Amino acid sequence: MKGRLVKSRISILMLACVTCCSAYAVAPNHPALAFMQASELAKVKQQLAEDKAAQPTRQAYEYLLTAANRDLKSPLLSVTEKGMTPPSGSKHDYLSLSAYWWPDPNKADGLPWIRHDGQIDPASKNDQSDGVRLATFTARVQDLTLAWYFSGQQRYADKAAAMLRTWFIDPQTRMNPNLNFAQGIPGKMAGRNAGVLDGRYFSIRIVDSLLLLRGNPAWTAADEQKMHQWMTEYLNWLQNSPIAIKESKTKNNHGNWYATQVAGIAWYLDKPELVKKMVALTESKLETQLMPDGTQPLELARTRSFHYSYFNLQAVSLLAVLAHKTDGTDLWAYQTARGASVLKALDFMAQYTDGTKPWPYKSLDRSGIRIIPLLSWADSGTGKPKYETFIRSASFALPEASKAAAVNHMKPTHGAIVEAQRDTWLTSLPAWVN
Repeated sequence: MKGRLVKSRISILMLACVTCCSAYAVAPNHPALAFMQASELAKVKQQLAEDKAAQPTRQAYEYLLTAANRDLKSPLLSVTEKGMTPPSGSKHDYLSLSAYWWPDPNKADGLPWIRHDGQIDPASKNDQSDGVRLATFTARVQDLTLAWYFSGQQRYADKAAAMLRTWFIDPQTRMNPNLNFAQGIPGKMAGRNAGVLDGRYFSIRIVDSLLLLRGNPAWTAADEQKMHQWMTEYLNWLQNSPIAIKESKTKNNHGNWYATQVAGIAWYLDKPELVKKMVALTESKLETQLMPDGTQPLELARTRSFHYSYFNLQAVSLLAVLAHKTDGTDLWAYQTARGASVLKALDFMAQYTDGTKPWPYKSLDRSGIRIIPLLSWADSGTGKPKYETFIRSASFALPEASKAAAVNHMKPTHGAIVEAQRDTWLTSLPAWVN
């Protein structure tokens, strides 16, 4: 009975809003979105409206609305709220601490901090710095924007726009467009090239949110112009600062995330040649990163070998989606001189999606469900149901007591399930779904 009531409520809500929101909805074949597919979003929206959506889609939508309703009550976040002050003296500069570095217990002042790979220092995750704040802000903007798109309720777009203005535009609260002090290590360096990774959310979460909000009355032409200027300045920093240039040259997942971040922002700023340059940069690194058997040696060397094997493929998969939109480049099919490819790497990882098969390498953690969206994107990108069996058999079930925690981002393992379900069944659809 409860399930039927949820379905009915969603159906009525969607049918009521489809007409009133059509002026602001992305057209089915609109090419503007970067990492999401506008045609798939429109298809999901129609399925929800007609009560024809698959059960995983309906559940993902229910979780989305729960998160967005929570976000409506949340404060407007800003980098100026942190307790620490960057070396520049301005709290408008972003500042985060490296997650795997800890105070030295053998030193009275703990300095300089020392590295424990894979072991997250809680000091890097509190409100004294901006790392968690940035992740939370971008997640909330994406929640709210998608909730508006699918439900048509303007209140969600209004809150998303207010959050964007607070973080990027308002003089009293805006972030300066740089990551000079990202992932700093006390006693060693105020910021380092690895901190560029923090900015990936500006690309993979914020860009498509901005593109979806174009034309919405909550997001004005003046807002868009100022946001465009912020992104232009930030892209200039990514291309010219010594820290970012060093990051662009890294050989592991960091280098690929640099390329994906730059490509997404270049897409937003209508710079297709730069997108193609980032695709070429990634292709040049796959010879080192991928083996013909699908393994990724640079990521397997980490204490969180499963996580980083997934994480690297996530960056490449997102870039593959964007590369195809830019000029038809098929990064999925790209092969290195040794015969390695992204698809072979996904073949290898797909074996370990459900957790029943032991991961043959040392790893502090493992969340196989995270691979499922990548498999779905690959099927859509290649037009073949190569991974249909893995996607169909994936379970997104949560313990009843964990559902509230998951949508409130309280438990990372449960939050990963909710995110994977959304990325597979709500913001995209497996290629074989009618």
